[in-house]
Amino acid sequence: MKKSIISSVAVMSTISMAALGAFSVGTLPVQAAQVHHTAKHAAPKLKLQHIYLTIMPGSHLGPDGKMHDSYSPTDFTVVQGVPVQVTIYNYDGGPHSFTCPTFGLNVVIPGTSKNGVPNVKTFTFTPQNTGSFMWQCELQCDGGSGTDFSMWNDGYMVGTVKVVPNNGNEQFVTLTVQGGLDYGPTKKTKHGTSNMHDAFSPASFTVTPGIPVHLSVYNWDTGDHSITSSALGLNLMIKGADKAGDVKANNFTFTVPKAGKYKWQCEIKCDGGMTSYSMTHVGYMEGYINAVN
Repeated sequence: MKKSIISSVAVMSTISMAALGAFSVGTLPVQAAQVHHTAKHAAPKLKLQHIYLTIMPGSHLGPDGKMHDSYSPTDFTVVQGVPVQVTIYNYDGGPHSFTCPTFGLNVVIPGTSKNGVPNVKTFTFTPQNTGSFMWQCELQCDGGSGTDFSMWNDGYMVGTVKVVPNNGNEQFVTLTVQGGLDYGPTKKTKHGTSNMHDAFSPASFTVTPGIPVHLSVYNWDTGDHSITSSALGLNLMIKGADKAGDVKANNFTFTVPKAGKYKWQCEIKCDGGMTSYSMTHVGYMEGYINAVN
């Protein structure tokens, strides 16, 4: 009789353990660890894109041999479905617009009142469809050339926004470099004295960590520059333009591993030397890469 009871209990125990399956003592900790691991290493998500444009008066050489007003750059790429924050630095004394009916945009950027100190305008839009969409400046400009050439020609005051599918694995950033762009303390030059210094526009920019950054740097200076950050292991060499009025597009891809504020600087002699104002001051040839989730 005792033997029969013991056998029944053993059978019931076996059935109960089989029914419990994953809830056995040996399985539960493994499942919990797997769930925790997945949450901890979730793929980063792009929540906001950052595009930086610069308006430069009489700086872009045209086929007529004259210098014309221009955006830098005029063409840029963004991903679909993610808000884009556009920041425009207007170094011209006159106003300009960024007009694109596709995105419902007709943004006016007022002119600056001081040479070398830009008027800054920021706006946001969200591209819903992929494709290439034209924008243009609709305010009269380019008067210094005696024509309105810039307003009707791609690459000057007309450009394209390219929207690509959001694959979750890329973001785009655009910067501009120009010699003698930003106002600052007086410096001596071979032509006398000047208050204008070499600078990036902007010198500090924002990215999302964990997602590859496609960085395009448009260098209007005929000299080379760099974005060098020991903290990020970056030493991006930016080639100069072939001649005044031309631009050299330099393209790089890198990933900032985690959120933080990372300083960078140019390590190629410019603006009068390695100890010049631009080379030793943030906002000129030094800045920060701000990685924000």
